[in-house]
Amino acid sequence: MSTLAYNMTAAALSVSILYGLSLMSKVRTSVRGNLISAFAMAAAILVTMYKDGAFGSPALWVAIAAGVAFGLFLANKVRMLQMPQLVAFLHGIGGGAAAIVGVLVLVDTGAETAFARASAGLALVTGMITIAGSFVAAGKLHQILPQKPVRLNGHSALINLLVALAVLSVLICTFAPDFLFLPNVALMFASGAAFGIVFTIRVGGADMPITISLLNSFGGVSAAIAGLAIADPLLVAIGGIIGSSGFLLTRVMCRAMNRKLISILLGESSLQGKKIAADAAKQPTEARKQPEAAARAVSPGDGAPDAAAVLASAKNVIIVPGYGMALAQAQHKVKQLAEALEANGARVVYAVHPVAGRMPGHMNVLLAEADVDYEQLLEMDTANPMFADTDLAVIIGANDVVNPAANTAEGTPIYGMPVLNVAEAKNVIICNYDTKPGYAGVDNPLYAKAGVIMMTGDAAVTVGSLVAMAQKGTAGSGQDDTGSGKDAVGSGSLGTTLRSAKNVVIVPGYGMALAQAQHKVKQLADALEANGAKVVYAVHPVAGRMPGHMNVLLAEADVDYEKLLEMETVNPMFADADLAVVVGANDVVNPAANTAVDTPIYGMPVLNVAAAKNVIICNYDTKPGYAGVENPLYTQAGVTMLLGDAADSVASLVAALAGAGDTGESAHAAENPDAAVASVLHAAKKVVIVPGYGMALAQAQHKVKQLADALEANGAEVVYAVHPVAGRMPGHMNVLLAEADVDYEKLLEMETVNPMFANADLAVVVGANDVVNPAANTAVDTPIYGMPVLNVAEAKNVIICNYDTKPGYAGVENPLYTQAGVTMLLGDASESVERLIRNAG
Repeated sequence: MSTLAYNMTAAALSVSILYGLSLMSKVRTSVRGNLISAFAMAAAILVTMYKDGAFGSPALWVAIAAGVAFGLFLANKVRMLQMPQLVAFLHGIGGGAAAIVGVLVLVDTGAETAFARASAGLALVTGMITIAGSFVAAGKLHQILPQKPVRLNGHSALINLLVALAVLSVLICTFAPDFLFLPNVALMFASGAAFGIVFTIRVGGADMPITISLLNSFGGVSAAIAGLAIADPLLVAIGGIIGSSGFLLTRVMCRAMNRKLISILLGESSLQGKKIAADAAKQPTEARKQPEAAARAVSPGDGAPDAAAVLASAKNVIIVPGYGMALAQAQHKVKQLAEALEANGARVVYAVHPVAGRMPGHMNVLLAEADVDYEQLLEMDTANPMFADTDLAVIIGANDVVNPAANTAEGTPIYGMPVLNVAEAKNVIICNYDTKPGYAGVDNPLYAKAGVIMMTGDAAVTVGSLVAMAQKGTAGSGQDDTGSGKDAVGSGSLGTTLRSAKNVVIVPGYGMALAQAQHKVKQLADALEANGAKVVYAVHPVAGRMPGHMNVLLAEADVDYEKLLEMETVNPMFADADLAVVVGANDVVNPAANTAVDTPIYGMPVLNVAAAKNVIICNYDTKPGYAGVENPLYTQAGVTMLLGDAADSVASLVAALAGAGDTGESAHAAENPDAAVASVLHAAKKVVIVPGYGMALAQAQHKVKQLADALEANGAEVVYAVHPVAGRMPGHMNVLLAEADVDYEKLLEMETVNPMFANADLAVVVGANDVVNPAANTAVDTPIYGMPVLNVAEAKNVIICNYDTKPGYAGVENPLYTQAGVTMLLGDASESVERLIRNAG
């Protein structure tokens, strides 16, 4: 390819990428813009290979295949909550590639001119700054590194020294290339990497969106400089686009926060925030006390009637998402709340602050994952004038970005920062974890404002309660009489149906997968079997999103393979079934497949659920399935509909089955221990919490932290006992608890904590078995005999939040379960700990 042809192709591809970026600035065309830019990048790689005659290089094709495979792996495995750290990681990879180009130019191909040597040296330094800084940012976001700013002794002096060393090494490379050549290349490598680490560690977690954006710009600049080093105009152009767009985004975000970039990079805002919070703590004025008092006055229990009335009457609603929504993974519940409000006739939009979350567009990504319409996601400038006419604003895990003190509190980090005008709404419901100040350390007067309802705790739980209120208001009082079999959860007829059933077929579907309800389904099956029922699972061959999808999920929940029946085997069994429980399935159980001619499912073999004597359907809503065909099963006599999140619906079935059947056995006597539990929790002054793998499975670490906070607020001293082999990898529990912001100082190793159990008023075990099993001291010839365990049995009182009473991995019965003074709370650990939180409050 001639130079002219290559330059023209480079220009065309650069324009294509710019065009794609321009399309991405509009919601309607963003997907198309993303595809255009991606294809242009792929074409740029192929054109470069063609120009250099590299199509015949097997190594390059292997590298491309490896990169594609790794990208597809990340796309399928990384959750939306982890997208900020993935973005930081990918920026780092780009910087690392530029650094490699710089090294190769200096060491392998040789740089004949001073310009080429300077460009290669700068590419190496800036590339290492990018990869090191981006990896530190990703580590902070992934909770591997502390999110709080880290300031070293002489931090600024160290940064200045590293800058001087980097500049010196590049100058030597440029003008004296033969002077200590390899040591000088190593110095460029080390000084750039060290600078990236040192300047990123003092940026706090909440300022990471700006840092990531700046590192993105660095990555583009390093790529452009690498392009200069190898005289490639296409690499220069694309690197320049990335560098300039990243820098412009950084400026926009700084302006949105009313901050200077240098202040954030120096960690000054974080330190100011801490100082303000400390000053406020020393002067507990009425203004400071007021938010906490207000929060107590309108706790979820007390404020629920007001919230229900507000939800029922609201016709214009704005939902404000924040980082707390991301932490609680509450975006699907938020979407469900919006749908319930819209079903009640309300108009719902979302107000997205530009710096909400941990990366640019964080809230947009999460809400898109929950299938929220792009058109409903409004930027601050569009949403702010709308608040004055809004009947209700619902805040989900946002604080600083809605804090009206930004307009009045001079000298604070947020003063002058544009915020969402939530305070102008007629009514406000705030679903935040607590009433503490946000990252900036400034008290939020919104918490004490008239017309504000505070619902503190895990956002997924509080939003779930709002959904229940909104759906109840939508359903109206007469819906129970429609004859459609829509019983209230926990009603007598539902409990009777569950307890009387002796032949039960459970039908899993894609909704079970979405809700990750397979463990709850297994718990329901266990409860039915304990009641004397025979339970099997009916697996349709196309249920889910891949062959065997349901089998894989149920196997993960430890369901016996023998109970997973194929359609041909199970269909004749429905006629004799007392109960069929459908969990997130629609088309595969739709009897319209037998009658609805000219529909996509006509003639498709389906599961004969309609033949069962009773049917309970746990689906998200009553809308048609993927095929778009209404399901007559929903209105059939004998069918009970439980709408909403499948995990919650199945949990309610477990509760309904256990709630009315008092067997008098000790294991079931603990099913309603609330009064005794509350007494123990309130009296305890020394508490040891023991986390285990069950906590990891239930993702209950944030609830555990909330329980500890409640106990400490009650005057208790709380520590965590971490067994060295708890979990599935070394330090598993430490990582999870650090993610929930538990103080490292409270995580005690076995040797330290074991002597403390004898003086502990209470030990709370969350999903641990073998590591607390006292049989390890006595049960000779068992796998755990002689294994050091945590001395939980020595505590005055013990509460165990385990899934069931079965032996642990070692298969050894745990005598702790029947010991005097032990309370068993069985089921999902997250729900059990939530129950403790309510009793501790």
